[in-house]
Amino acid sequence: MRISPKLAALGAAATLVVTAAPVGATPDPAPAAPASPTAVTLPALTEALAPQLTSLVEALRRDLGLTPEQFLDQAGIGERLAEARPGWEKSFRDAFGGVWIDDDGNGIVGVVPGETGDTLRTEALDAGFTVEDVALTTAELTARERQVAKIIEGMPTELSDLVTGVGVDPVRNAVVVTTRGGEAAQLGNLDARLRDLAEIDMVDAPDPADDTAPFGSQGTTTGGTTGGDTGSLGSLALLNDAGVIPEGPMRTIVDLLSGLTPGTGSIIDGMNETVPNPEPQTRDGLRAAQTATQDGPVAGGTGYMVGVPGGVLECSTGFNAELDGEPVVVTAAHCAGEDGTRAAFADGQEFGTMTRTTRDGIDTALISVDEQFADRFANNLVGTDRDATQPIIGTARPVVGQKACKTGFRTGFSCGTVSEVDTDIDVAGSRVINGAFTVDLCALPGDSGGVVFSGDRALGISSASNVADTGTCANAQTVAQAAGFTPRLSAVPIDDVLAAHPGLTLRTS
Repeated sequence: MRISPKLAALGAAATLVVTAAPVGATPDPAPAAPASPTAVTLPALTEALAPQLTSLVEALRRDLGLTPEQFLDQAGIGERLAEARPGWEKSFRDAFGGVWIDDDGNGIVGVVPGETGDTLRTEALDAGFTVEDVALTTAELTARERQVAKIIEGMPTELSDLVTGVGVDPVRNAVVVTTRGGEAAQLGNLDARLRDLAEIDMVDAPDPADDTAPFGSQGTTTGGTTGGDTGSLGSLALLNDAGVIPEGPMRTIVDLLSGLTPGTGSIIDGMNETVPNPEPQTRDGLRAAQTATQDGPVAGGTGYMVGVPGGVLECSTGFNAELDGEPVVVTAAHCAGEDGTRAAFADGQEFGTMTRTTRDGIDTALISVDEQFADRFANNLVGTDRDATQPIIGTARPVVGQKACKTGFRTGFSCGTVSEVDTDIDVAGSRVINGAFTVDLCALPGDSGGVVFSGDRALGISSASNVADTGTCANAQTVAQAAGFTPRLSAVPIDDVLAAHPGLTLRTS
């Protein structure tokens, strides 16, 4: 994986992987044998990150205003809706308009009025859900979605490149096209071509003309497209007139995250090539959710790293699982390097080998755990922050409006609302996550591969974020409010991960 910035408008999503190079390293674009990360120590950033690391209970209260009991209750509603949806969609093709959860936590079933709709209405009410009349069935919306996608494919590149996602929104009962921003004339042209077919969501990212720091975290350099998955860190902190982040706490944080010695020149200049780490620092100060103890259980969301040609990738473990009876960990493919890459804890202790890496469309990989560490992964827990864990007892398909949380070593727990399901997400023009879902919450580089869950059910694996370059979640909120978009995590559904790896089962006890 080369470490190369994308000097263009912030895309709808950017990869959530921390990249750094070994001290004294130089870029090596040529393929090489899988590297070992044991010789590299990454900066702890304890003081910079500590304010945003909270327990799950605190995150639920802070982000959603919910108690753990309420979280579990709403998760149950989402699970029942997701289970009922396939049967209703098949049996009531002429009346079923989708399912979602409203702001008050009620399970909603969309029904197209008519004779068939009356039967569906009765079933939905008997199941304890609320019914709302809609104009279009999910079958009609899906057909319209395909039509819109075909139209976009035939558009001029300057228009099609603005599109970051096409999906069905059951709440609006419409096909929604999300964009990465653009000039007013371009967006007007896009809207005109899709009028009466789709609604355009133009607030997914800042307009390039007004973006004070057009610095993406993956994809291309100023010279063109790079090969394969790439990743680096940038910043959306306000730049001064010289295009440099002013001196201060934010500058120091971004310099450290970018692999620069604090106070040395422009972030943009520094990120055009692989650079050495700052002076090695101990990681002992990182809190329990972010690093594994020497001999304790390893829960989902624990930090790990892998060595790749030219540097180190740092990500989070996902759900503990078994593949044909052998212990594995689910994580993201863009964290894996290649099959055979060794994975290590933050202290450099290797514990497993990357395998079954699948980037195209799904972004999933497994870590095959070494035999001597098998017992440490024999649990169904996520998050160990302040000794507070959440057991995972099963899986669920996400539903729009459902409350969900994620945990990763970089930002710990954060929670939000599922805003999209079954949509294709463009990640900064470099890859696509097929059938993804999104959660309106903050996630940052290093959270990649970590868990996304609702209540005690696994929903998916963290893959990308539209605020990956902001340094901290506090900064992300400031930037998002100023630019008029919402921090959003894109995730791979756990059902798709399981389908991609026959024989894979999550640990549920």
